[in-house]
Amino acid sequence: MTIAEKCMAHARECVRLAGLTDDQEVRDQLFALARDWIVAARKQEEDDDDSKVLVFPSAVERSRRHGLRMSLRHAGPR
Repeated sequence: MTIAEKCMAHARECVRLAGLTDDQEVRDQLFALARDWIVAARKQEEDDDDSKVLVFPSAVERSRRHGLRMSLRHAGPR
């Protein structure tokens, strides 16, 4: 079970418990908690989405694109 799935399971449990209580304040708190779990699940799903990962080209690839030449002799301290 993924983290997002666990968060959604917690949200469902909060909703289930809210349906069992006669106390309006407790019910409201459980619904608010369920919403927080859903937000956490969505955030986790977004964080797991590899399409949002930025891949930066290496220095060599950048220099080739810009027509620069790199010399090992000048790459770093001796």
